[in-house]
Amino acid sequence: MSLPRIVITPAGGQLLRQLPPPGQVDGQQLFDALLGPELWERILGLPEVRASRGVELALELPMSLQGHPWEAMHDGDRPLGANPGLLVAITRRVDSDAPLPGPVAGAPRVLFASGAKLTEPVILPGAMFLGLLRECESDGLALARVADDLDADRLAARCEAFRPDLIHLVAHGRLDEDGELLVELSGTPVTADQLVAALLPGARRPLAVVLSVCHTARLSPASLAAKLIGAGVPIVVAMDGEVAEPACRLFSKRLVRALLNGDGVAEAAAHGRRAALVGEPDPGTRDDWARPTVYTAASLPASFRPVDPAPARRVLEQARQLDLAQQPVYIGRRAIFDQVDRLLPAGPGLLVAYTEGGFAKLGATRLLREIGFRLLHAGHVPLLLAPHTQHTAPRTLRQAVAAVLKAALDACDRLGLPAPPLGTVAVGLPPGAASPPGSPRRGVVAFRDAPGALDLDVVGEALAADLAALAAVAGERLGLPYGDHTRVVVLAEGLHLWLGALGWIESEPPGLLDLVTPNGLGGAASPVPVVATAALDQCVPLSTFKAQRPGMGAYRFEPLTALPDDEAMLGYQWVLLQAWHPDDRYRKVWVAAPGHDREALRATFSRHLRGHPAGVADTLYFLVDVLAEWKHFVAHDDEAAWRVYAELNRLAP
Repeated sequence: MSLPRIVITPAGGQLLRQLPPPGQVDGQQLFDALLGPELWERILGLPEVRASRGVELALELPMSLQGHPWEAMHDGDRPLGANPGLLVAITRRVDSDAPLPGPVAGAPRVLFASGAKLTEPVILPGAMFLGLLRECESDGLALARVADDLDADRLAARCEAFRPDLIHLVAHGRLDEDGELLVELSGTPVTADQLVAALLPGARRPLAVVLSVCHTARLSPASLAAKLIGAGVPIVVAMDGEVAEPACRLFSKRLVRALLNGDGVAEAAAHGRRAALVGEPDPGTRDDWARPTVYTAASLPASFRPVDPAPARRVLEQARQLDLAQQPVYIGRRAIFDQVDRLLPAGPGLLVAYTEGGFAKLGATRLLREIGFRLLHAGHVPLLLAPHTQHTAPRTLRQAVAAVLKAALDACDRLGLPAPPLGTVAVGLPPGAASPPGSPRRGVVAFRDAPGALDLDVVGEALAADLAALAAVAGERLGLPYGDHTRVVVLAEGLHLWLGALGWIESEPPGLLDLVTPNGLGGAASPVPVVATAALDQCVPLSTFKAQRPGMGAYRFEPLTALPDDEAMLGYQWVLLQAWHPDDRYRKVWVAAPGHDREALRATFSRHLRGHPAGVADTLYFLVDVLAEWKHFVAHDDEAAWRVYAELNRLAP
């Protein structure tokens, strides 16, 4: 049920004489100028408002009035957004003739774009917002990508390639001598028109753009928001202030989660703003809860739901069934994930994330699970061959192929799909031998244990056909996001442990690497990329393969090393924004204290965590607990605050 919408169209000339000076926040003066007690009482008395216990105040403001913080309106008793008996949403309507995009079915694509390095001190507070989006991503509600230090051309290329449903832009903004907005992208100022062209390079339009850019919400008219909406973006949120502040964080967190869960725009924004006010002893002393500004196209219906979350929830359940969903959010490895995004439809057939000089604590298994989770959201079927030890890893080509077939059968069982015919088993048994009766798994065991060498061409063709059949049935039966584009991807852990099963060198019998082509383990019509992890210095076959394939785009090798200090520090803080920890003591949001010594914190993280992603489960929280005692970190129990709010408002927690 949507909130009843009341459109407020003020007379600009009269209001200007009653308003506080630009930049000054006087909520009661704003309320008196725009609504006044009489109009407010009439609104409160409307039957539809009383029945729903909520209202959307849709402001149709002339440009001369856009610079005032109407979201801070105060009726004399409390801010409108803090009314415990009435949910008040404040949106700003902008005229647009552009057609509205339809709602997203499945996990929305979220692009977090920055005009500077994410680790730059001025950009860092905006970058914290990504930690909130990553929480939604880890819950299966969104698919996020990160790109920083973008100029206009690279931003346009990212938007065109990824086709995001939501774009969050963090950048420096300033006004030129004529009062026009200039946004800095990779050190070059661009105009609002140039920025809109970069954000919207093709015919497709995102549903929403979030702007963490100075001079887009309070200090100037909403020209950038108006241009975006005029170009066909129906929802624009301008963030004015550091989102790491508890109130802005709560607003952002609940707004995004509500939208991704299928709520309406106005209702989601209202709950976010009111949740941000929970626990504020005197909201009049702070105004950060009023800083986010929501603009919508005037043609956007009050009942519009941006997202249909049902397909994304199905994918999350599939990820759980396949042992791919795992908390907390994954950090780093952007170069590797960029390659994963290029895997299909015509990317590399083999992608190896490799170490040299140590494989432990670098999150190799977790990396494969994260890759599999992303592939599911893209409508593909990942087959995870992990975890492996030196005692359980394949030792022969038969065992390696059998491991792929077993993973395919496991995926069918867990996704509710019929098993493929497994022609590989038939061609891999000795002449005259028949596949044992019963389940297909018995056939795989017989194939694995059969004597004799395999004909590479024959078994490769049969395996490609079996995996193509699995991709086809998944595309037909699983619904969105699967379809004709669906492919199978093999994820193999620790290839350096697959002694005797890799082949490629003269001293070894043929193995898995001899089956891999530019189409992976598949054919040209249905490629099956292989994504693997390995300690290259412990794997002569793979290092030889790499040495003999230089410059060939079908085979990619990306280093898996400790995270650089800046990337690690940013990633650790993204994790700390999530209340995921199994220990109740740490199930809070942890943020660096205002005025902290960033260089000292970076050195501390580097010394104790050494850039290891695997340290987030224990060492990280022990460290921030100690830092909190010295006031370098502070903790906020956002989840407890939301539970209190949800109970008061009869919402699902």
